[in-house]
Amino acid sequence: MIADKDKSRKQMARVRLQQNIVSLCCLLCVVFAVGWIIHSAGKKSDFLTSSSDPQSQSSSTQSSVSDSSSKNDSSSGDSLSQADSSITDSSAPQPEDPDQNIHPYAQPKDTADELENTLFIGDSRTVGLFNICDKPKATFYCAVGLNVQTVFQTPAIALDNGSMGTVEQALAQGHKYSRVYINFGTNEMGWPYYDSFIELYKKLVDTIRKYSPDAKIYVESILPVTASRDQQGDAINNKNVQALNEYIKKFAADNSCTYLQCDKAVMGQDGKLPQEASPDGVHLNIDYCRYWLNYIIDET
Repeated sequence: MIADKDKSRKQMARVRLQQNIVSLCCLLCVVFAVGWIIHSAGKKSDFLTSSSDPQSQSSSTQSSVSDSSSKNDSSSGDSLSQADSSITDSSAPQPEDPDQNIHPYAQPKDTADELENTLFIGDSRTVGLFNICDKPKATFYCAVGLNVQTVFQTPAIALDNGSMGTVEQALAQGHKYSRVYINFGTNEMGWPYYDSFIELYKKLVDTIRKYSPDAKIYVESILPVTASRDQQGDAINNKNVQALNEYIKKFAADNSCTYLQCDKAVMGQDGKLPQEASPDGVHLNIDYCRYWLNYIIDET
């Protein structure tokens, strides 16, 4: 009986072990099945999401392509930029040459001309020329307010004897000149008849030739005035400057004189005297007086 009971217990234990093993296997199968279902559900969800939103997929693709393209463009852009910069550097405007801004008559080309035996006759503008002239051998018969009539009337010139006399009296002192420059017309622009101006101009030239018969006579053009002076409304304006210069030019041709177009040395591109050239619109400052004098030296 005891042996039968022991055998029965062993069988019962073996059955329980088998049941436990089976239960564990079932549990593992259940766990595996649940895991597989979850895994499959996730894959399906991703698939369904991609399939249900083709625009999003396209956008994503385009975005990656765009990023790649952008990187390529950036790279190529850098190389193009470098290439362009080399081209730009060679074709870009270079810094202005300082020499281009220097006035053409800032310095005389003929530095050897000391203006020996040279005479300047004129009004207050020629006085400005006298004040800046560094040529001690040059002679000036000039005064403020002088004109082609008062050269025979007004004692405005210092004579050799210490007294004051007219330009005619100064010419009669016996000095011989090889060059004579005449600049009149600014004070005569208000005259009603320019024929009177020309008659007196000729009288002055004849007087010069009387005392310096070998002199070469240069009749200078009247210098222009500034735009602001031009607009003041009186006789001193650029229209009258041009009109009277035509008379002087014709006079030079008819009387074997050389017409010297001095306005080229001081006028701007508009044909007027630049505003910075004159404190009052008529009389030249130091720099422009030098341009005028250097023009005379270089062109005669």
